[in-house]
Amino acid sequence: MAQALLLVILLLSFISPAFAAATKAPTWAELTPAQKEILAPLEPEWNGMEAPRRKNWLKRAERYPNMTPEQQQRMRSRMQEWAKLTPEQRAQAREKFKNMQRLPPEKRQEIKRKWDQYQEERNRQSPATPQPPATAPDAALQPAR
Repeated sequence: MAQALLLVILLLSFISPAFAAATKAPTWAELTPAQKEILAPLEPEWNGMEAPRRKNWLKRAERYPNMTPEQQQRMRSRMQEWAKLTPEQRAQAREKFKNMQRLPPEKRQEIKRKWDQYQEERNRQSPATPQPPATAPDAALQPAR
């Protein structure tokens, strides 16, 4: 019995450091220059993020070099948008994502289809460069003569 307990203690002493290393995510200073370049929008809050979130971002950064230029631009813009969100807004976004994942695939596809339609319509309605209004905004505030 004592030998079994000793064996368990020895195993745990070897497993614990390996487990800690596997679950630890690097600090900003420990990132490679390439990772820092890709993840730059997240630098201000990087060290305050939980380890699993840092690991997820590192996985995305790992895929970045193999992405098309369009995919890379989308990832950069989404990172910048994410970095601008407040902690409460991020929590809401995570909750919405979790709720979407719980939906049946058919319902998710329906929502995605509606979102794509909305985006297409919005892109058709707004020109690439914003046009100034036909009348000056101040003119609408002037009393009629």
